[in-house]
Amino acid sequence: MRTITKISTQKKSANRYNIFLDHEYAFSVDEDVLIKFRLHKGLTLSDEMIKNITENESLQRSYLSAINYVSYRMRSMLEMRTYLKGKEMEETAIDQVIDRLVLEKVLNDEEFANAYVKDRMNFTSKGPTLIAKELQEKGVSFEIANRAALQYSEEQQFAKAIKWAEREFNKKSKHSYRKRQEQLTYKLLQKGFTNDVVTDVMREVSREKDHEEEKSVLQVQGDKLVRRYSKKFSGYELKTKIKAGLYSRGFSSELINEYVENLEE
Repeated sequence: MRTITKISTQKKSANRYNIFLDHEYAFSVDEDVLIKFRLHKGLTLSDEMIKNITENESLQRSYLSAINYVSYRMRSMLEMRTYLKGKEMEETAIDQVIDRLVLEKVLNDEEFANAYVKDRMNFTSKGPTLIAKELQEKGVSFEIANRAALQYSEEQQFAKAIKWAEREFNKKSKHSYRKRQEQLTYKLLQKGFTNDVVTDVMREVSREKDHEEEKSVLQVQGDKLVRRYSKKFSGYELKTKIKAGLYSRGFSSELINEYVENLEE
């Protein structure tokens, strides 16, 4: 048996206390542990009690570390578990800390998912399917992730997607009008917008293509093909290669034939 002969507050932390047993420093504890075990000068402790106190102190340190981790932003339960594992905690201790955080409503995957979706809606150009996928990668269940994504309405999707699409579509490009439409459609789907929203957006941003602009782009692409193939082919074979190359790039047959005819001249 050992006796507490002194308890002193740590200089750098008013919530931590140094415990002296039989006039020698033994260990330090958080204020919550001090109160929980009613530690005071003159209290006699058995080895088993000391072990219990130090184990609780270890748990308290891990808990406070978790609180600090979640103070920067909300975390999913998987993120928290991964963080605590990085602290080399035992699985049973991790379970205890997480259970306490859940009980205190510090951890809640549903609330985390809802907040995450709102954040991505406000500060990114991502659509709901991609956001739901990101949530699942953070350990949120499929059901919770997709339920949270439902708050991203089609009207909000459309407003976000068309703003991004119009900006992209108005950039100068070396590609044909049709190719640019295909690329833009693919990118919108990649960004996580639903098929219906992408269809509506593309219908809205599609404009009457500028004939002269399209001819100019084709001219550049056609001249590249001529330089590439004229070293190996000529006549009908050369024209066929050029036509096939231009068609695969999304240009219309009318403009392709016009280019090839001018080439012959």
